[in-house]
Amino acid sequence: MKRLITIFAALLFCLAAASGQDGIDPAVMQLLKDDSTRSASNHRPYEPGDMHDTPPPAGFKPFYISHYGRHGSRHSWGGSYYELIIGALSRADSLGILTPEGRAVLDQTIKVNEAWDGMDGRLSQRGVSEHDGIARRMVHRFPAVFKGKPRVRAVSSTVQRCIISMNAFSTAVTSERPKTRWYLDTGERIMDYISETGHSSKACRGRTNAILEHIFDPPCDSTLVLERLFTDKAAGRALIPSLARFHKALFRTAGISGCWDIEDHIFGVLQPEYMYRYYSYDCHYIVSRYGSCIESGTSRLDSLSLLVGDIVSKADEAIAGGRYCADLRFGHDYPLITLVSFLGVEGPGSRLGFDEIDSRWLGWKELCMASNLQMIFYRNRAGRVLVKFLYQEQERMLRGLQSFKGPYYDWEVVKANIRGYKR
Repeated sequence: MKRLITIFAALLFCLAAASGQDGIDPAVMQLLKDDSTRSASNHRPYEPGDMHDTPPPAGFKPFYISHYGRHGSRHSWGGSYYELIIGALSRADSLGILTPEGRAVLDQTIKVNEAWDGMDGRLSQRGVSEHDGIARRMVHRFPAVFKGKPRVRAVSSTVQRCIISMNAFSTAVTSERPKTRWYLDTGERIMDYISETGHSSKACRGRTNAILEHIFDPPCDSTLVLERLFTDKAAGRALIPSLARFHKALFRTAGISGCWDIEDHIFGVLQPEYMYRYYSYDCHYIVSRYGSCIESGTSRLDSLSLLVGDIVSKADEAIAGGRYCADLRFGHDYPLITLVSFLGVEGPGSRLGFDEIDSRWLGWKELCMASNLQMIFYRNRAGRVLVKFLYQEQERMLRGLQSFKGPYYDWEVVKANIRGYKR
């Protein structure tokens, strides 16, 4: 019976792929053409949007913040893509068949390779500054939370880029509030909840693997790329063992360049339809395996029970008079997107059909580097507690839950309905 259910789910996925991936959403394509770096999806650096605060209900003041942040801009893994590009274009340069565009692509790739320097997932200085900025804005936006001698508790994934992000954040807060006292921690027990997603469960793999292989069929216009890189297309082609791998190397190198503030020249040589398909695949992969995709089901969200339990227990501790005014968590993109899906945060955690993902889930906005969820807690003299959700520092509503007023929700109602968001 379980086998039949898995097969049926896979068939539904394939039907969704057939209906939703025949064409290209023209509005999304235009957004990518307007700014090709958006094609990088979850590799795009963080840029805060238009932030404003709806005034809280009369008598309510902020007193506590619960936070989960993805590490800042980082490098990718391995140097094989860079070696492929540098090898082919350097050889072309020595043969005198490299165009000015090809030279710019070569120079960019050399810079990306030097930034990587054999260190996979290395946090960039842009990543450091992203968390510095988020921290400073948080302190200035909610000064009442950080008044006097605030105590802040922060925990991190054991991965270095997360630890350094935590360091950048805490250093910035201390710069703004020198009397801040810190509790900092990391370790395997913390990894049990801060980095879990449930994506590796058999149920999730069975439902997602079948469809993902059907949606990625990028057009590979070799003529376009060869013309832009080489003055002699045939000679240039002879330098490239695999055009498909070369295209992928170009796309991935372009996508990570922004994390190091390296000027991009690569996206301009690639076919727009190719970039769209690659971007679309990345978004579908993320939402179907980690987000609130209808066809994926909700069983994998059970893995977030530990993280959500940590959020609830620490918030209740603060409400009861605990010593910490803020709890900060520094982790990764996939746990974050699963968390907001579990909590029902509209936007990144919206419940979507597979064929809606292209048009309704913009990867560069919903899961960029340094993406973050902030839960701001307010209290009045009577002791009633409200909470407001910020994602990317912008107010967000919760799916299917009546607010107390505007973006402010009764904390007891939120707690009572946390598991309800899965239905």
